[in-house]
Amino acid sequence: MTTNTDRELLELAAKAFWGDQIDDVCLVRWLDADEAIGYTYGENQDHNGQDVELVWNPLDDDGDALRLSCCLEIDLAYRVVSQIRVEALAPGGPRIVEVYDQSNGRSAATRRAIVRVAAAIGKAMP
Repeated sequence: MTTNTDRELLELAAKAFWGDQIDDVCLVRWLDADEAIGYTYGENQDHNGQDVELVWNPLDDDGDALRLSCCLEIDLAYRVVSQIRVEALAPGGPRIVEVYDQSNGRSAATRRAIVRVAAAIGKAMP
C-alpha cells in the first residue's frame, strides 16, 4: 500500500474540493514555507482590488476540514473496536479508518481521515 505525503494528500484533496474551478476561477499552488496549499479565488481581494492568496490546510485547520467534509458529503463515525478510531466515507470514495490515541487525538485523526477520503476522490478525477 502506498502512503502519500501530506503534500500529495493536500494537493489531491484540493483537486476534489475545487474541481473544475482550478485554473479557471481558482489558482492553487503548494506553499513550502507553510506546508499548505495557497489559493487565490476570484472573490478574495483586498480593498484595492488586488488578489489575496489564502492558506488552506484541512490537515491542521478544523474549519478547512469541516468545509471539505461538507463539500464532499463525507460521513464520519467514531468507534471503539480494539482501538479508538474514526471512520470517514464519502459517496464514490473509499472508507478510511484513522486510529487515534493520546498522541494524535480525535481532532487530528478526524481531519486526516477527511483529507484521505478527499484525496482518494481527487485521485479518481480526470
